[in-house]
Amino acid sequence: MRLIFACSLCGAAILSLSVGCGLGQEPDGSSPEQDASRQKGLLLTGRGLLLLQQGRPTRALAVSKEAQQFIPEAPEPYFNMGLAYSRLGRHAEAIKAFELAQALGSPNAAQFFALGLSLRAQNHDLEAASEFRKAIDSAPDRADYHYALGEVLRSMSDFPGAVAAFETAIRLDSTHIEAHFYRSDLLARGQRLDEAEAGYRRTLALDPERTATYLGLGRLLSKQRRFAEAIDMLQRAIAINPKGSNVYYFLSQVQRQAGNEQGAESALATFQHLYAVEQHLDQGDLYAVRGKWELAIAAWLQAIAVDSASVDAYIRVSETHLRQEDLEAALPVLKRGLAVRPQNLVLRCLLGEAYLVADNPTAAAQTFEQALRQDPTLLRALYGLGRADLAAGNLQSAVAWFRRGLDIDPDDVESHYHLGLAYVRQRRYVEALTCFQQSVAIDPSHVRAHYALGRLHVEQAADVKARAAFATVLELDPDHSRAREGLARLDEGGALIGQGAAGMPGEGGK
Repeated sequence: MRLIFACSLCGAAILSLSVGCGLGQEPDGSSPEQDASRQKGLLLTGRGLLLLQQGRPTRALAVSKEAQQFIPEAPEPYFNMGLAYSRLGRHAEAIKAFELAQALGSPNAAQFFALGLSLRAQNHDLEAASEFRKAIDSAPDRADYHYALGEVLRSMSDFPGAVAAFETAIRLDSTHIEAHFYRSDLLARGQRLDEAEAGYRRTLALDPERTATYLGLGRLLSKQRRFAEAIDMLQRAIAINPKGSNVYYFLSQVQRQAGNEQGAESALATFQHLYAVEQHLDQGDLYAVRGKWELAIAAWLQAIAVDSASVDAYIRVSETHLRQEDLEAALPVLKRGLAVRPQNLVLRCLLGEAYLVADNPTAAAQTFEQALRQDPTLLRALYGLGRADLAAGNLQSAVAWFRRGLDIDPDDVESHYHLGLAYVRQRRYVEALTCFQQSVAIDPSHVRAHYALGRLHVEQAADVKARAAFATVLELDPDHSRAREGLARLDEGGALIGQGAAGMPGEGGK
């Protein structure tokens, strides 16, 4: 929940920046070169902001870093960099960027608020509260600022302060669902039950699909010994999320309090079943973090043994087998999972990717097409179809699939890279070059794209650029034998034997 909240608040911060924060006037007495540099920085800063508004933080980060090179004393590129870092979950770097932005200019509410969000994400609650208060002082009518302060005060156990902040947020925005919910939760803790009940019911009116609200209201009603109403609330939560073990546990308690022993035992048995699955999944995750993959797989398979419909377990097991290129183990797990959950798109796409690894592009294409029939905008399936057609030599179709995927996500680095490979095989080298350049602009550590650029530069007799590309490959991967061979051939003044651009390895192998 916190990550979703942070993203929405970063969007508000971007809007605040765009309408209330401008770069200063051009300095007096500057040279034409300085003016040109500044104008370039201004253009890049605006482009970075636009990319953030479009939800493209990776590209926004690269563009904002470039802008900072032209106008190093301006706060705005640093602020944009901070927003991009925060969107990418790199909050330690975001904090540094936001602090630099504040140091270079007169901070505004959006800057205080954005810094507070990243501090909050790093659990620096006291500092985050200070930044949120500064934001509120600058813009007291922003409901989201008051809500953010309330959330951090709640984490610090300042419940009266949190309630006051949530109430201010509600006064400013009566539809603020999160503020209604957390205010109600805190009022229930403080035994202000009538107010809490009214708040929970208002929350449900705004969002009738929120299981946590039904659970909170169910707890409150059970405190008042209104057991039938409490059971009804809990059953509504279960209807929305039948896999929520904590709801079954509380339902068993309420059923017992209501004198319904059979209902209590049934709910408790369901809780124990779901909880066992969760325990196996969590244990497998712990083993995976430690790199103990065999133990991780065993734990996840135990989850499947307890609950044959545990989609999460099927996904974890099959992803691990695919990472280990163990197709013999991955395929049966994927097929079994899809037999249980045929509409699950993650399992469907994983099966398609397994067929690609197995060098069966026909089966892969059929599988991805099934996924697209469920969701025609599914990027993973569009990319998979492009890969399948590329492997089958259907180049025109592959190009079309990759382009469709990039219409959905213009920053999907692998779609750019594989589109470049398709163009190479069509001998459309200029377009291929653009694709590989896009790949490394989005992800400067993309070894295969740097290598592909080197190969294309060799084809075009651009030796200096080819050397630079191969050198970058070796910086990123010192064991990349093909890049080392490329440099050696260039030093000898010869061609890469038997390897024109059209024969470029599909995965840029070593």
